[in-house]
Amino acid sequence: MSLNEVSPRFILSLQPVGHINDGEFKRGGQQITIPPKLVEIASSNLLEAIYSSVPEHKRFSFGKLAQDRRVTVNLDGDRFFNKHIGVVGSTGSGKSSTVAAILQEGIRPSHEQSSSQRLNNSHIIIFDLHSEYSSAFPQANIYGVNSLQLPYWLMNSEELEEMFIESNEQNSHNQVSQFRNAVILNKQLKNSDIPAHQISYDSPLYFSLEEVCNYLYNLNNEVISKKEGEGVPKLSDKTLVYNRKDYYFKEKLSFVPASTAKADKASNGPFYGEFTRFLMRLEARQNDRRLDFLLRPRTEEGEEYSSDDAQVVLEQILGYGKNKANVTILDLGGIPFEVLSVVVSLVARLIFTFAFHFKKIHVDDENEVPFLLVLEEAHNYISKIEGAKYNSVRKAIERVAKEGRKYGVSLMIVSQRPSEISETVFSQCGNFVVMRLTNPTDQNYIQRLLPDSVRGLTGSLSSLEQREALVLGESVVLPSLINVNEISDLPRSTDVAFYAEWKKDWFTDAFEGIIEKWRS
Repeated sequence: MSLNEVSPRFILSLQPVGHINDGEFKRGGQQITIPPKLVEIASSNLLEAIYSSVPEHKRFSFGKLAQDRRVTVNLDGDRFFNKHIGVVGSTGSGKSSTVAAILQEGIRPSHEQSSSQRLNNSHIIIFDLHSEYSSAFPQANIYGVNSLQLPYWLMNSEELEEMFIESNEQNSHNQVSQFRNAVILNKQLKNSDIPAHQISYDSPLYFSLEEVCNYLYNLNNEVISKKEGEGVPKLSDKTLVYNRKDYYFKEKLSFVPASTAKADKASNGPFYGEFTRFLMRLEARQNDRRLDFLLRPRTEEGEEYSSDDAQVVLEQILGYGKNKANVTILDLGGIPFEVLSVVVSLVARLIFTFAFHFKKIHVDDENEVPFLLVLEEAHNYISKIEGAKYNSVRKAIERVAKEGRKYGVSLMIVSQRPSEISETVFSQCGNFVVMRLTNPTDQNYIQRLLPDSVRGLTGSLSSLEQREALVLGESVVLPSLINVNEISDLPRSTDVAFYAEWKKDWFTDAFEGIIEKWRS
């Protein structure tokens, strides 16, 4: 027998993923004859039938089947967006353009809405760490460090303490207790129309950070008179302080010196010298011009935000400001890294709280206002590492991950290092878009999150091409390798062409404007 006459034989490891009855594809394997009478590669028509099984009004697509690019991979749009989404891939895999392709298709208006120039009801908030997405969404509201206004008094206890208190300092418990006390007292003073017992540390009400600093400064320098009949703090002008809140907020005060002489007997207060480092840190934060959006926010009229302006802040974040838009981009590129987690925590928590109360008020209403939070480079602030630095943001995002779907808040977790992200968050994702992953730790982590039935597909994660993605989860009829659609409005995420740039003539104006920008 010649070699040409030998018929090829294959050993295949197969697993049933679904069945077709009366032209309709359904997940789940039925009993099949073993060995099967016939095995053949699925035709384009069969694949079309499988991916068309999603009801037409729910169909959502952002790519074609990699094995047969004539076949559109349709997902169930509701199940895709309301089950939390994980988008993972190494640098250069096309992750940012894939995110943009998904979102652009998600907010696409109907023909009727487009022709009448009406906005649809989509609401997307992108946390953009590298200033990439403005070019992908020309109609978006974009807020950077110079335009975002996020008053500090909207922070809750975890966020305030992460912002201002070093938890590893020996007296951090005293810092927390007295800072908390000062904030509550000042909120009560500044919001006298609200009963004092209704005001807590976490109440989203205005307080003066400067006055709180005055209060702590005075505690730090307080001297108690020990003369008979006094026993209270005593100022250098001999004024006796019977109620600290009547004096300590207004200004930095001067006290009588400590003395053992009977005529002027006085001793240092209980917190004397305790808060020196704390006060230096507070002052440094206040003097950091990069934090003006947070510590010195101003209205369009140049006024300080008051408690009544909370709605204005929310409208800005949620796309309901003067220029209504489906997409809000929070350009976090210019925000100091040390406060990044606090900013993400605050915004995510505000959106969740708004959605929570919206749902409670509109309990019998058919109208919904669903929000998608896109967390770019999520490994930078939703770390699995336990520690005070990430406590606030981890709590905020984990709460959205666990409870958000009930109130119409969904997450898109985007990361090149999924193994570094809180497992509580990733375990709540119902859908994954997995692109090329080259790090073995990340590959293993993703494989552990996914069902055994797709292990054959996940084994090739390191060899996927750019814009190739493995899509799996509750929204897709079966795990699928797709080519993500090309888009015209791309994010600004192109890698620098090192070698090509090196071959150009020497760039003479490298320093022009850099130092001025740095200082500002």
